[in-house]
Amino acid sequence: MGGAVSLLVLITWQVAAHGPLRALDERLSHDIAQHGAVPSGYSASTFVAVLAEFGADLGGVVAVLPALAAAVSVAAWRGYRVRLRLWWLPPLTAALALGAVPALVAPLKAWLGRSGPNGAPIASGNGYYPSGHAATAAVGYGVVLLLIAFTWAIARPQASEAPTVAPEAPPTTVAPTVRTMPRAAWWWGMAALACLNAGVGLGLVRRGYHWPLDVLGSWCLSVLLLSCVAWSVGRALTVNRPAPAPARGPQPPRASPTPAPPDR
Repeated sequence: MGGAVSLLVLITWQVAAHGPLRALDERLSHDIAQHGAVPSGYSASTFVAVLAEFGADLGGVVAVLPALAAAVSVAAWRGYRVRLRLWWLPPLTAALALGAVPALVAPLKAWLGRSGPNGAPIASGNGYYPSGHAATAAVGYGVVLLLIAFTWAIARPQASEAPTVAPEAPPTTVAPTVRTMPRAAWWWGMAALACLNAGVGLGLVRRGYHWPLDVLGSWCLSVLLLSCVAWSVGRALTVNRPAPAPARGPQPPRASPTPAPPDR
């Protein structure tokens, strides 16, 4: 997380000070972005333009919010059903993380006031750095992956795992077990998340909606918010684990048996 913070500070400073990194960013944007009218017909340029537009749209709230709402609902329901102590913490932190995106992005846009690619004017007093669509996609889809891992980790104890309780003993609450998500499934999810966010970022730059540094700065900002959600998931799963058994202190000495009287 420290690297993301350092990179975010560096990019913001270069954008605000019109530094050499910003000049390089603008030259790179002109090489990637598409300018001018799209040729008519089903040409390769049209296909790339449609694909880039679709990738940019995946960063909108309309696309991210349904996926996040479904993940939050399933995680909360699953955690409540298995009586997890902090079942509410990961879903609540996930919702707050996505809600924090406009609260952090909008002031930065208004403060820096960066103009858009190809001379696009600043709309409604907001600039273009950082990208709201890129931040929404990174946080939203990243939170979905973390909640999937959280839901996977919760499991009800099997019948064979339930402790044997005597009939006269009072009923006890059996804590849910915690299992680890398969490493292959986690890395496949991470690869899909990276490809999805790369598609959103390239779509925004290709269509001329944002500069490359706008997208990169949003990704750095998203790492901070996703770290909070990852902490809440780990906290909820750690608190659920049963406490270690207390160490047994020294036992009092047992009385030696009374010797039998001698035979007469």
